[in-house]
Amino acid sequence: MIIGIRVDASIIMGSGHVMRCLVLAEELHGRNATVEFVTRKHLGNLNKQIRGKGFKVHSLLTTSETKIKKSITGYKQWLGVEQETDAYETIEVLVNKKIDWLIIDHYALDHIWEENLRPYVKKIMVIDDMAKRQHNCDILFDQTFGRKKLDYKKLVPNDCKLLLGSENALLRPNFAKVRPLALHRRDRYGSIGNILVSMGSMDEENITTRVLNALSLVKWKTLPNVSVVLTSNSPYLQEINNNLYKYNVPIKVLIDVPNMEELMLKSDLAIGAGGSTSWERCCLALPTILIVLSENQQKIGENLSKAGAAITLQKNDRMEYNIRHSIATLMQNKSIYMKICNSASKICDGNGVKKTVNKILSVNTGDSNDI
Repeated sequence: MIIGIRVDASIIMGSGHVMRCLVLAEELHGRNATVEFVTRKHLGNLNKQIRGKGFKVHSLLTTSETKIKKSITGYKQWLGVEQETDAYETIEVLVNKKIDWLIIDHYALDHIWEENLRPYVKKIMVIDDMAKRQHNCDILFDQTFGRKKLDYKKLVPNDCKLLLGSENALLRPNFAKVRPLALHRRDRYGSIGNILVSMGSMDEENITTRVLNALSLVKWKTLPNVSVVLTSNSPYLQEINNNLYKYNVPIKVLIDVPNMEELMLKSDLAIGAGGSTSWERCCLALPTILIVLSENQQKIGENLSKAGAAITLQKNDRMEYNIRHSIATLMQNKSIYMKICNSASKICDGNGVKKTVNKILSVNTGDSNDI
């Protein structure tokens, strides 16, 4: 079986789309599939990391080499070209490869792009978490907690299989492996000694600095150890490193972390964005102060908060105060802390990628009439 994956990473869009596609690609490769990526070489791309995992990457023209029309707005700016142009360039790459499944994970691509690719691939799977665009696909995958079939009723063909919910979240297998240790550690919780700050791999708005300012305002009984996770592509990496001396809590900046599950396992609290890493934190029952940074994170934050699985805050003028207040609440009330642990642990068990690939393969062989 030959799989093509169309996905991008950049300073603006971050790395989450590529990272979850890599998890899926590795599981598919383990099932004897050949997987190739098609990416546009934006600033902040992860092509080197993809190749490092052993996958072939076909690079499309970068945005600096193409003329972006003034009419392109919103998420379409992430692509850098019109959908039709991107579709044509992707077809040129895939036309002779006999693709069994084309997997698309991109906010700037919809049914227009997919319809252009239809004649050149056997089946199409779309990864989405917005439920706002029309798609022409055989499987629609959305790992958002609380997502319902009704959300996509008018957005996909009638025969499209819907694979929805955080139980299908695409996490690396190591998260499922360390989950028992994490659950045991939460049960033995005593105090907030280690804090993990992860505001997205790029953190293009430098929210990390605002979080560190908030941590400096907390009245700690015992100072915690703070770990900040960023990638080497983060535009504010140097600035954050240069200003660590300003804070009254010990801070360590970790770059291009390969073992996020171990960091989460050892942490007592996370302060992070509401992207795909939300499911990693839930898998390891890690209490989180979740800060909504973008439109696609709003539903994630709302649903996790309603389920008691996170404290959700908005990116606004009161953010620092709200972080400080939330930490004070958790320090003063162990029962609230433990309730968040227990609620988060029920959201995701870390085995989603195996479930997802099983269902892809069942659709491919015609063994399943429904998902």
